[in-house]
Order: sequence, then C-alpha cells, then structure tokens
Amino acid sequence: MRRILRFLVPLLLVGAGVAIFLQLKSSEPEDMPAVVTERWWPVDAVRVEFRELRPTVRLYGRLESPAESKIRSALSADVSASYALVGSAVGKGEVLLQLDDVDATLALAQREAELAEIEARIESENSRYRNDLATLAQEQQLLDLAQNALARAEKLAQTQAGTQANVDNAREAVARQTLSLSNRRYAIADHPPRLAQLQARRQQAQAQRDQAARNLERTRVAAPFAGRITAVHVSPGDRVRPGDRLVDLFDTTSLEVRAQVPNRHLNAIRQSLTDGITIDATVMMDGSDFTLELARLSAKIESGEGGVDAFFRFRGDRPALELGRTMAVLVTLPRERGVFALPATAIYGADSAYRIRDDRLERVRLQRVGGYRNGEWGSWSLFRGKTLEAGDILLANQLPNAVEGLGVEVISLRN
Repeated sequence: MRRILRFLVPLLLVGAGVAIFLQLKSSEPEDMPAVVTERWWPVDAVRVEFRELRPTVRLYGRLESPAESKIRSALSADVSASYALVGSAVGKGEVLLQLDDVDATLALAQREAELAEIEARIESENSRYRNDLATLAQEQQLLDLAQNALARAEKLAQTQAGTQANVDNAREAVARQTLSLSNRRYAIADHPPRLAQLQARRQQAQAQRDQAARNLERTRVAAPFAGRITAVHVSPGDRVRPGDRLVDLFDTTSLEVRAQVPNRHLNAIRQSLTDGITIDATVMMDGSDFTLELARLSAKIESGEGGVDAFFRFRGDRPALELGRTMAVLVTLPRERGVFALPATAIYGADSAYRIRDDRLERVRLQRVGGYRNGEWGSWSLFRGKTLEAGDILLANQLPNAVEGLGVEVISLRN
C-alpha cells in the first residue's frame, strides 16, 4: 500500500498543476487588436503662380570714393598752423594747413627783381635800336661829306694847291666814317637776335617768378574738393619735405559702393547695361534706405575671386558715412519669365519643397533664381520648377517631421 501511495502522489501533484494551469489559461482576458489612427498635421500652403518678376540678390559691398586724395608737400618748410581735424567735413578751397612762407616770399621777391632787370634791359635795347635807326642817315651824310672832302683834297694835290698830308687826313676821315657807318648798320642788323635773347631771358624769368609765386601759394594747403578728412599726418612745428604726406581726404559727392557680383548673374547684368536698362539697388544704413544705381563693372577679375566687382553710385541723398564701411546691398536684377515666389519657410534643404497632393506631401526639386522683395526684406525667393504646374499647392511652413507621404491639412492658403 505504501508503495502504491509513493507512486500516486507525484501523479496527483502533476495533475493538479495541469488543472490549475488550464483554469488560469481559460480565465485570462482576450487580446483586442490595436486600432492605429493616422495624424493629420495642420499646415500653411502657398499656390504656385508663374509670373514675370525681377529677382533680387544680396551682395556685400564696401564704401569707396574714386576721388580719395593724399595731399603731399610740394616744398621744404615748417608747419605754421593746422586747421584739419580727422573726420571733419571741409569745403572746396578751405585751408587745411599753413606752412611757413618766409622763404617762399623772399624767393618770389628775388625772381620779381630779376624779371624787372630783364624788362629794363629790353627797354634799353629798344631805345638803342631806335637811336641807331635815327642816326643811320646822319652817319651816311657824314660819310658823303668825308668822301667829298677827300675828292677836293686829291684835286688840290694834283694842282699843287694842296698837300699830301691833307689828302691823307681826308682819307683817314673817310675810313673812320665808313667804319662808324658799318658799325651802326651792324648794330641795327644785330638788334633782332639781341632782342630775341633778352625776350627768352624774360620768359625764363617770368617762369621762375611764376614758380616762386606758386610755391608761395603752396604754403597755404587747401582742400581740392568738398569732402571729409580721413588722416592728418603733421602738426605745427613739423618740418616737411617735398613728397611728405600732409592730409588725406575723400570727395563725399563721388561715393560708391563696391560689391562683387557672382558669375551666374553677370550675363543678365551686362546685357542690361548694353541695352541701357538701369540696375537698381538698395542699402539700409542707420535705419534708413538709400537708393543705388549700377554705374559700371570692373574690367579685371582678381585671382581666386568668383565674380566681377560692380560699382554702385548713390541716387539722391548721400549718407555721411565712413570710407571703407561694409554694408549689405540688395540688387534688383532684370526681369525673369516663368518664375514664382516662395517664402523662406517653404524651402527644405537648398533646393527642395513639398507639394501637397491629395492631402499628402510630395517632395519636388526647385531651381533658385534669386531673392524677391515681398513684404519682409529678403524673406522670399524666386524659383523655377520643371515638375510644377500653375496652381500647384506647396507647403509654406517648416515641419520638423516632413517626409514623403505625410498627411497634412491645409488651414491657410496664400497666393
């Protein structure tokens, strides 16, 4: 009996365990299949409209002036006074520096005295010439008288009424008078070259006098044009020599903005300049907008640069700015056909957007043409899209989880 119980107890325990497991298995709740509900994201959208618009491109330029003067000393002198201050505006002809003018004044007085001496010598030469002309006839008359006296003396000597000494004296008188007449004629003939020589010396003296007067004038250093001073290199008491820098300034009426235009826009800009079409631009400085106009393109491309420098001049009011200041320039390019505008929030990556078709996103590739001023400055751009058609709806705002096929709900549509 004990052996039977030893065999039955394990079987009963195993059977009880199986019964309990089956009871628990039959009493567990049934699994219900999970129902997945897709989320639809509310978005803003914009409608594609192909139009003829003028794109913009933002460049970064530097303020320059083609009339930037570096005034240098033309003579050796001490600086007597300085009226130039860095940053101040000056008018044309306004005195900037005064150099010591004592040496220049003395040099001018000496040159004027030399010129006066030459003028006096010319007047003396002219007086002598007039006197020679007046006495030439008298010299000829005296020669005629001497020749007549010689003829009488020779005639008397032949008749024994005169002596040989009288003949010799008469011949001597004729020779002296002939020499005197010849000298007079030579003096008259020599007058033109002597006068020309004196006139040349007078011209030289006048040039030296004018140079001395110019040096005296250069002791008064004046502004060559209306502008602003950028540097003053000397102070009162300094000794300057020819070629030393004195004052730097630039012409405020010839301010330009120099900016580099990328190569992809050069053909359109060059064609516009050839056709006489104005290329406008705008800069914002100190809270104010200033209008620019493209004046010309550079004739040289520096090594390593990716474009050509363009020079823009101000149209209308010119700001009082510092030379060398950098600024953003918004250039309006020639019109482009078949383009559409999109806000910056509609662009994903560099050249992609999402088209909304059947309430789902579809990624499309775009070709950027340029910026576009539409409301906020620089927040829109112009594009072309080969796979897009007029009336297509594009996603206009940024979705962090934007992917192909994402379901969306358009709550705002803009044209």
